[in-house]
Amino acid sequence: MAVVANPPGDAAHASIAPEPVLSIGAVDGPDEEIFGRIASVALDGAGNFIVADGQIGEIRIFDAGGDHLRTLGGAGEGPGEFRALTGAWPTAEGVIVAVDTRLDRITRFAPDGKLLTTATFDGPGERPLIRPIRLAGQTALLSRVQSLNIPSLQGGVSLQDALESISDPLGNRPEYMIRHDLAGALLDTVATVPGQATQTSGQGSGTSMSIQILRVPFSPAPAATASPEGRVAVTTGRSYEFSLHGPAGSLERIVRLAEDPPVRTAAHLEAWVRGSTRVGESPDDAQVEAALRRYEELPMPDRLPAWNSLLIADGGEIWAQRFAIQGAETVRRDVFGADGSFLGQVVVPARFRIQHIGDGKLTVVSTDDLGVERVEVYELR
Repeated sequence: MAVVANPPGDAAHASIAPEPVLSIGAVDGPDEEIFGRIASVALDGAGNFIVADGQIGEIRIFDAGGDHLRTLGGAGEGPGEFRALTGAWPTAEGVIVAVDTRLDRITRFAPDGKLLTTATFDGPGERPLIRPIRLAGQTALLSRVQSLNIPSLQGGVSLQDALESISDPLGNRPEYMIRHDLAGALLDTVATVPGQATQTSGQGSGTSMSIQILRVPFSPAPAATASPEGRVAVTTGRSYEFSLHGPAGSLERIVRLAEDPPVRTAAHLEAWVRGSTRVGESPDDAQVEAALRRYEELPMPDRLPAWNSLLIADGGEIWAQRFAIQGAETVRRDVFGADGSFLGQVVVPARFRIQHIGDGKLTVVSTDDLGVERVEVYELR
């Protein structure tokens, strides 16, 4: 296992072309080009786009030129249907693997769209909260798993005891980066990391108890990603550091950037409050002040999170996204070579969610001022 320590730097690794070379999506148009909330976009070996729409519960496949080929799935609970479609990814053979977090289900479709199999995630634990991330190699799924201490409501547990058992205000409860095979069997735990800090509130009692879980603002959240070859990268989000694991799960490298996350200020919190509203809404000053008073009572971190997203490019480079306040116009991605060396930064519009990096291009989900989502491809320069 190697440790790669990099000095800080802000040199540009690449820039993004101002206009896309391909755009799929519309406000008005054919149904297949109107998206709800895109959960994932992946490319298969032929260059087709596999688009999972979590809001509509459909997987739409477009060719390399953006023409619609077929649609899979639909809303429901039957075989091949989805209640909470989280993502869909192709294997090297063209099989599409889709996951549903509400049903805890893995669904596989043949290249021609025929339903092949469905399977249920097996553990870990009795009531795990499984958040699939993406395929790790060709035969496994990487997921982030929380194990909440949810008490049984049948045993006369008081509201206060329930809140204390679930709350984690300092982010000390562990989370797990695990792999399942495509039949749902638990394979292994790649990494154990501290979770995101939470506070709870509630009302009622017994089976009528209602509990709300609030993520503490600016509390770091762990993130992970995987490559088609099965390599896995993991960060706690608390420092500029990630671990790189081989296809067998063994730790191969720890990569660091010798820099501390920025100190959190009152201006950060105000920007966070103003940026946390829905698209098209803008809180007035009185609403902002009231929200600030509520949040200032929480035990927030002294520093901002470090990285909050990782992605491995086709060439093996690791792109680590720096935390940015909601409402920011741009975010920065630190780019590292497969050997862990720091290559520079790429400034990315905040309205982009990068889905794939390869062949000198970025495939992104872009969101316009009206909240309309599109799949777009941009050249890197």
